[in-house]
Amino acid sequence: MSVIISLVIVILGGFSAIRIILGLLLANIHQIIYLTKVRREKYAPLVSVIIPAYNEEKTIVACVSSVMKQTYLNRQVIIVNDGSDDATKNILDSINKKIYSSNSVKRLFEDSIPYKERFIIVNQPNSGKSIALNNGIKNYAKGELITVLDADSELKPNFLANMINHFQSTNVVAVAANVRIKRALNLIELVQYIEYLVGYQLKSSEQMLNLEYIIGGIGSTFRRTIMEAVNLYDTDTVTEDIDLTMKLLRKFGNTSYKFCYAFDCVVSTPAVHNFRQLIKQRYRWKFGRFRALIKHRKLIFNKKLNLYSITLSWWKLPKVFFEEFLLLIEPVILIWMSIIIFIHCDFSIIFSILIIYFIFAIDTIIVESISTKVKLKLTLVSPFTYLFLYIINIVDFICLVRCIANFREILLKKGHSKWTHVER
Repeated sequence: MSVIISLVIVILGGFSAIRIILGLLLANIHQIIYLTKVRREKYAPLVSVIIPAYNEEKTIVACVSSVMKQTYLNRQVIIVNDGSDDATKNILDSINKKIYSSNSVKRLFEDSIPYKERFIIVNQPNSGKSIALNNGIKNYAKGELITVLDADSELKPNFLANMINHFQSTNVVAVAANVRIKRALNLIELVQYIEYLVGYQLKSSEQMLNLEYIIGGIGSTFRRTIMEAVNLYDTDTVTEDIDLTMKLLRKFGNTSYKFCYAFDCVVSTPAVHNFRQLIKQRYRWKFGRFRALIKHRKLIFNKKLNLYSITLSWWKLPKVFFEEFLLLIEPVILIWMSIIIFIHCDFSIIFSILIIYFIFAIDTIIVESISTKVKLKLTLVSPFTYLFLYIINIVDFICLVRCIANFREILLKKGHSKWTHVER
């Protein structure tokens, strides 16, 4: 029995190492190919930026400012205030008045966009995030492309200019953005900073293998006609971004249509400040992902290979459940591995894991567009990358146990896309 468990540990460890190395290789190849082939001319569609907001008085000014500072001017900005009961509405009214009274609305937008459609604030009764998004898209958006931005996040100035380049091919229907944590002031925030940094580095490899199934909500961009074809966002989910992506996949497939990742479109978001709030956030993510996978389970092991790629339907989606199973039994594997290590006094496994993740982090940091000072700080902590990411593993384990305990709720067909803020 001990030999079998040891063999399983070795196989899983080897698989993880190969996955990381292959992922980094494919990610770097994808980025090089894209930068050598992309055309930066001709295609200049109108982009509608939709910002749903509920009680975002602390962050809404910075968020709107980041959109107004975009170098790409052929866009309209639509902010949907979903019945906020803090100062969000008053702040938005002040921003609206300032923009139109100072005539900056003329300077910051293309002349071809009707004057009153350039910057729009919509106030609606509190109804949930999905309904707020649908209201903004269905009743106010005029753009060929729709960019969805959380009200606590900020776009880099070249975000939209870079994003439209990813849509030059007409078969691209949805593109995920490169999300970064704004700053890290404590250990939990640093863990998230590194997690986002190395995690999003691997998303380029997912596009290479055509297995992207989550176009995240922060900075995600879609063709409006494609969204309308599936009746926009469903309102029975707590993770509307995952649900929409899988709904689009079911409708259009991913062989003729492409779901992509834009490594050069950077958007920053604040970190969760403490362990308890991190569990709250990740539980919602895991709960919503399980719900979306069950809701769209026909995508898994689907035999329509002309519609769905093998890598998505027969590898990525089934692997999600397998990885959750491994996470569930991980404490047993970890205990057994610790026993073997201390009995034989062989710490080579630990050193190998630390070295692999150290290389992983360094490869990511080198190509990252950040200041030299920040790169130096990240390099100094990079040897501890695996330990930092293991904190996320612990959070995921706790959330998985909670999901299992509440699995009947996950199976319910009815739900509500309500706001679930964490402390920022």
